[in-house]
Amino acid sequence: MSVLDVMKKKGTKAAAPAKSETGAVVKHAHVVRSIIVRPHVSEKAYSLHAQNQYVFMVLPSANKIMVKEEVQRRYNVKVTDVNITVHKGKPKHFRGRPSQGSVTKKAFVTLKEGDKIEIA
Repeated sequence: MSVLDVMKKKGTKAAAPAKSETGAVVKHAHVVRSIIVRPHVSEKAYSLHAQNQYVFMVLPSANKIMVKEEVQRRYNVKVTDVNITVHKGKPKHFRGRPSQGSVTKKAFVTLKEGDKIEIA
């Protein structure tokens, strides 16, 4: 007896296969919990707070729209602009073998006047 037969007996339905934005069926879909990895803490980032800008480290797969929606949802503020920079990993060597550092992505988020994010 297969799993589907058991589910039919119990009256439960099998989950529909996951689909991508284009409608293609995705075999191994996973849910990304958050686009924002962490707030970026540096002197430059803190100096940008005076201009109502905040800096976040985001996933390499993130885009401006995703970052804007995530910041608005998580911090309950209005985002007016998002700029993204990509930092390629440095070439490195470990035990004589060449390797590559990881790629990081920063999002510079500008908020509407009067909105503020408390970053501890």
